[in-house]
Amino acid sequence: MKLRSAIAAVVLLIALLIISGCLLKNSGTSTSNDLTLKINAKSNVFAAGEGGLDSNGGGVAAPSVTFEPRAGLVLTFSNVAGRVSCCSGGEEFNDADGGTFAGGVTNVESAGGISGITHPNKTMFLVGVFGDNSTAKPLGPARLDGTDVKNSTPKLFQTFFIGKGERKQIEVPPTATRLYLGFADAYNFTGAPGSYDDNVGELVATFSIRPR
Repeated sequence: MKLRSAIAAVVLLIALLIISGCLLKNSGTSTSNDLTLKINAKSNVFAAGEGGLDSNGGGVAAPSVTFEPRAGLVLTFSNVAGRVSCCSGGEEFNDADGGTFAGGVTNVESAGGISGITHPNKTMFLVGVFGDNSTAKPLGPARLDGTDVKNSTPKLFQTFFIGKGERKQIEVPPTATRLYLGFADAYNFTGAPGSYDDNVGELVATFSIRPR
């Protein structure tokens, strides 16, 4: 009887350890589970910089997620749905990859220590910015062209092209603790950030931040 009791106790202990391990594995950290953000068309990534919304173009603050800093993390998008328009009339909408509003050329300047971005044939596309526990300070990093391969290896406070995020793996800066998602808008998508307040629509992004 003592032997049976001992065996039963060992089996129970092993079962408890297995269950505990599963619970810890799925306890809900931002580097292990899929995340979802709703991104209003007015979401201004430059609001994450020095001066906030008032100094950097208006609109609404870009939604964000926080995570623990760690080398070797990768941002991967599994789905980006929805449509947005840069005009309150909503006569033309595009998906996260962008459209051809205002001639289809983006040339948005940097602001508040957040870099601007350019693109030769798209406007109103989904962008991201990684931050840390500090506030961005001017002048910020160099602007990226939305077609450049460097969009897969952005620096802190450097705006990078996401679009629908299909088949992309974006390297997370090792000291980053936050990801912002939004848009780079301006009057005719040229010059200082602004003209967010007449944007309409919404995107919903599902993504993960995990070790490579």
